Amino acid sequence: MPRRCAQTFAFVLVFAAVVAARAHAAPWQPQGIAATHAALGDVLAAYARASGENDAALAQRRERWTYRHGTLAVPVRLAVRGAAFRTSLVFDDLTYDAGKRDGRRWRGDGNGVVHFVDADLQGDALDRVPQSLFPLDPATCTLVGEARLPAPAWLVRVDPPGDKTTFLYVDQATGSVVREVEHDGKRTVTIAFDRFASLGGARRPRHWTIADEDAGNVENRIDVTVDAIEPGPVAAGDLAFPERRLFAPGPPLATTVDLHARFAQNDDIDIDVDVDGLRRPFVLDTGTESIAVDPVLLHNAALEHATVARLAIGPFVLQQASVLAYPFEGRGIIGYDFFLGRAVEVDYLRKRVLVLSAADAAAAFADPRTIVVAANVDHGLPLVHAAFGPAAGDAFAVDTGSPHLYVMRPFVERFAKEIDAHWTRDAASYVAEYLEGGIEVQPYRAPSFAFGAATGTDIVVGAQIPTTRTDDLAIPFDGIIGTDTLHDFDLIFDYDNGRMGMRR
Repeated sequence: MPRRCAQTFAFVLVFAAVVAARAHAAPWQPQGIAATHAALGDVLAAYARASGENDAALAQRRERWTYRHGTLAVPVRLAVRGAAFRTSLVFDDLTYDAGKRDGRRWRGDGNGVVHFVDADLQGDALDRVPQSLFPLDPATCTLVGEARLPAPAWLVRVDPPGDKTTFLYVDQATGSVVREVEHDGKRTVTIAFDRFASLGGARRPRHWTIADEDAGNVENRIDVTVDAIEPGPVAAGDLAFPERRLFAPGPPLATTVDLHARFAQNDDIDIDVDVDGLRRPFVLDTGTESIAVDPVLLHNAALEHATVARLAIGPFVLQQASVLAYPFEGRGIIGYDFFLGRAVEVDYLRKRVLVLSAADAAAAFADPRTIVVAANVDHGLPLVHAAFGPAAGDAFAVDTGSPHLYVMRPFVERFAKEIDAHWTRDAASYVAEYLEGGIEVQPYRAPSFAFGAATGTDIVVGAQIPTTRTDDLAIPFDGIIGTDTLHDFDLIFDYDNGRMGMRR
């Protein structure tokens, strides 16, 4: 969540209550689509012949690419083994990785911090790996229509589970994919392929351009050249996750550290971060997957990324830190990277943020007053179980950067009958504006709500509804638990052990 959310999907919310009529709109798709008389099976067969996806000789291979952006030329290495792959590139002396493992996309930033990616287009210019370079599952494909680019092309929508929705333009004359389009919130990513060449019986693109547009901003355009394709065995180690680097205290952390945080009236939490000797307030946000820094504080930002020689939070220091360059009021956002490797206590009642020593963390979780909640952090933010009576899910994001309680479209669709029967509309719909786009929500009153130690009745919750807005965000989780729920608790986040503690 998305990232990006930072890139990633930061859940830092710039909230706006804009009254709007409920709109029943179809999901976003590219413009200029006409009906087609073709059959999906025939289109996919043409694509399979052209791409060589059934060619055993290409099932394992290595490729070498070059990313070009202005005067930058970045070598990229790709290793493919069946449906799994990994790309690696060195940018500004740090290695960035991305790939697919067990059917799930993942991303590793320059700090080696890895998380899985679900439908996230935010802030990741360095890992735009085309879908059409890998085999397609016909069960995830829908034939949408056809278009002219200017040559006639079929348009196939691909909806792989736990991945981005992608629109593929399949050239009717050759069967090759000549364009990919992905869209989420304010961002649309278009990949245009050309310079096709034969490789055995396959027709592979040797060049493509990536137009990564965020509200008309094309500064992240990348030109990609395929320098070599080398079929041959790929070892499992070549697809492994990278080694992570963590914020580390100067001396060993023998005692608990108070970060002297500041709690705003809207429950945002600011902590002081030293960026190469310049101290700035950063929002402490469990809903963000990467460190984000406003470009005004950076000297070397390009392609939405930068390297900071020294990033320090109190005694915790990360040398040569990878950060996202993201406009944010002259400050930054700190989240997943900082929570790894330590237990962090966010005490809303006493207005403090502590990094607990091992002994204090063990005592806190052993305290009978502490309700321990399982938290899945595989996606870069804590996902927990929450329930509105019989309507329940295991993918609610605990987000110290969002103010309200929401349920997202997948949850609303899954429990539509329960919501219609037992929830009561509370007010007119409004738009909640995030940095990356918006979600239109209908406020309801739900009979009950339960999440760990948080329980209540007659709870106000915003349910995401269809909208005609082009910047609508597709958040793949069940919902967001924001500070209007969290601010009554003392919370302890222990990402390494997949848990959090809650105390009133």
